[in-house]
Amino acid sequence: MGDIVVNETPEKKNDLPADFSQYMKIPERFAAINRMILKDLNQNNASPSFYLYSRDQISRYLKNPYRYQNELRNAVIYMYGASSHFRRLIQYFVALSDLSYVVGLYKTDTSTAKPQTVRRNYRRVLNLMASMDVKNQFEKILTVCLREDVFYGTIWETSDSIIIQQLPSEYCAISVIEDNVLNVTFDFSYFDSNSQYLELYPEEFRRKYTLYQNNRTEVKWQELDAPYSFAIKANKDLLAYAIPPFVGILRNLYDLEDYQNLRMTKEEIENYALLTMRLGLDDDGNWQMDFDKAKDFFNNLANVLPEEIGAVLTPMDINKISFERTHPNAVSTVSDAEESLFTSAGVSSLLFNNVRASSNALLLSIKADQAITYSIVKSIEAMVNRFVHRHGYGRYFKVTFLDCSIYNRKEMGDAFLRAAQYGLPTLSYYAASQGLSQDDLDGMNFLEDTVLELKERLVPLQSSATQSANSNPNSTGEVGRPRLDDDELSDEGEATREKG
Repeated sequence: MGDIVVNETPEKKNDLPADFSQYMKIPERFAAINRMILKDLNQNNASPSFYLYSRDQISRYLKNPYRYQNELRNAVIYMYGASSHFRRLIQYFVALSDLSYVVGLYKTDTSTAKPQTVRRNYRRVLNLMASMDVKNQFEKILTVCLREDVFYGTIWETSDSIIIQQLPSEYCAISVIEDNVLNVTFDFSYFDSNSQYLELYPEEFRRKYTLYQNNRTEVKWQELDAPYSFAIKANKDLLAYAIPPFVGILRNLYDLEDYQNLRMTKEEIENYALLTMRLGLDDDGNWQMDFDKAKDFFNNLANVLPEEIGAVLTPMDINKISFERTHPNAVSTVSDAEESLFTSAGVSSLLFNNVRASSNALLLSIKADQAITYSIVKSIEAMVNRFVHRHGYGRYFKVTFLDCSIYNRKEMGDAFLRAAQYGLPTLSYYAASQGLSQDDLDGMNFLEDTVLELKERLVPLQSSATQSANSNPNSTGEVGRPRLDDDELSDEGEATREKG
């Protein structure tokens, strides 16, 4: 069953769409979603269906990704938990967007628009976006898309909450695109073996599952209602099937593990030593020492040696043959494998192990990677706007996500601030780029100025540096440096004062 993310933000009850008014009749079902039991530990016999696939299996799956898309998805899910390199790569791409957004007007004639109506509807859209908890819920969507390629979701909406519920990917498909957003077609046979979860899905699923039970052959796959169900896909140019964006580096992860095992074996071998006792022969081929006495010496030596050191008694010379690299600039094979791993992913390995890159080279590499994440964010933007426009008060507003992250926040902020200084309306963009949403901007401004009156109460200490000459009641009206006494003047100062 899919994961669920919950957030609650108060909103007026009459803002509830007509399509969701039926859910107000079943508050106990939504309460079950709000506090959801993931598993009964006393009666849980289920286990994950994915496991570590072999290198040969991965190669076979990649030859036919359409047929083996479930296996490839399970492989990357497993590797996301098992490999710190793979998980760090996915998290790096997720962090390339901080999901900052700005709410603006859409298809509005500003010459005839009524400010009071616009202000009221604008506030309702801000409340709608706040109830989505964009930073948390959409970060999960980004993670799933970059890991598995597609996030299938459905939206619960009540008077005070919006929940994005992830649908089981193996029972979902894409067959329709509407308003530039991918719709979900769901396989309702899922509930044949998971009927206990049916109550934890929106009413639409119960109704369409009943249709499926009446006709299991023709309505097994049914399209879910838009805009409440949607799909976000990383590889938007391959809609026929899901293929994880970084599935190609799975074989490199196996290589990295092999090299690490080889290095460990090499280090273990290098911890061992071999001592030889050579029993010489004379010219006639006889032992130079009594053989039994030589064995006694050998046994005495063997009894005191640690486990890491072996001993041998031989009449022949023993020479060491080594296959180790002797070149002083030789690079570790493990480092080579790590660099090859990130190179195969299309990412500079210097981002994770910076030993020789310049800062400019890294910034350019990050900008190229950020374009990949931002393309997914634009798909999320289209989904959000479709959802907002279905509300009567939101049809004349649009949400714009910024191409901003922790890596270019200062650059974006400086650009918006410079534009605002020249009169462009970019103050909201500047605040969003610095992590302050329009809702927080309005709220904090009201709280600090009107409620707490911080600007009036937080007055700096009075000094010549913080006030003018006229504002100081004790001032003589003169400006500049305070006047020195006569005994503090130098000879040059006295001459200057005499001249006025």
